[in-house]
Amino acid sequence: MKKLIGLVVSAAILALLYTSIDTGGIWAAAQLTRPAWLIAGLLFVIPLTLLTAWRFTILVGGLQVGFLESNRLILAASTLNMILPSKLGDLAKAHVLSRRHGMKASLSFSVVVLEKAVDMISLLIWGVFGILVVGMKQPAMLWLLLPVAGGLVLIAVLISPSRFLPRILTLLGDLMPARPKRGLEAFATSWQEMLAWFWDHARRALGVLLLSFIIWGAHLFQFWVFCHALNGEVPLLENAAFATLSILVGLLPFTFAGVGTRDAAIVFFYAPYLPPQQAALLGILATLRYIIPAIAGAPFVADFAGLTDRARGSSERDEVKSR
Repeated sequence: MKKLIGLVVSAAILALLYTSIDTGGIWAAAQLTRPAWLIAGLLFVIPLTLLTAWRFTILVGGLQVGFLESNRLILAASTLNMILPSKLGDLAKAHVLSRRHGMKASLSFSVVVLEKAVDMISLLIWGVFGILVVGMKQPAMLWLLLPVAGGLVLIAVLISPSRFLPRILTLLGDLMPARPKRGLEAFATSWQEMLAWFWDHARRALGVLLLSFIIWGAHLFQFWVFCHALNGEVPLLENAAFATLSILVGLLPFTFAGVGTRDAAIVFFYAPYLPPQQAALLGILATLRYIIPAIAGAPFVADFAGLTDRARGSSERDEVKSR
């Protein structure tokens, strides 16, 4: 139901956006694209997926998760994220770590949450750099440093070895009834366990953080390649600011995969360098960044389903034996 509502909201936002843009101009802009740059931008999905899979193998290094399996997990999660609400496809990776590789279920969930937190902190770092550069020409943009830099500091504190989040959750739990208190305490314990596990190997932790920074630099560079495909001359670091802000707007939870909100943000932020028709086309290309991996991951979704079925069958057999 939530996905259906998101589709309706996305369609409504796109309808409002395109009524203010000459749709014929979008087609004209598409005909003027530079094929080599466009193909390069679309194919950029491949190294991004490979780098993300490599990072996952480093993150869970002690479990011997192979590079090929990591690629299957990343692609299948992309497919499930297009179907399930709230990026729940990523949590399927936690299920695989628990069922196939023997990681404690609570720890595997926290590890996947950590992976997304590292993604966000890397994106926000690039955003801060970009906004500072843009702010030299457009001082009003510097106000956006407040939420971006604020989010960066908050996430950095949450994933730091200081164990700030478990302490806060424990304090909140003391103010709640018994059932939610137990849930908060369980998550606080698993998060603290994950932090100890992650930072216990400082070289691995720093490697994951550095690789994440490179990966998100490459994501933003893909936007820059698309801009050149559309004959737009956008400076590299200013593109980093515009792309970061557009991605963040697209993460708002009331649309389908960010469609609509991300498109409107791209038209707004890229306005100094791209006319609305080209910016709208850039929004379509930005959505393809999610659709292409989702299509590629469709054959691997059955692997998740098969694992779930085997796990269910195993638990049923254990229950019968216990009787």
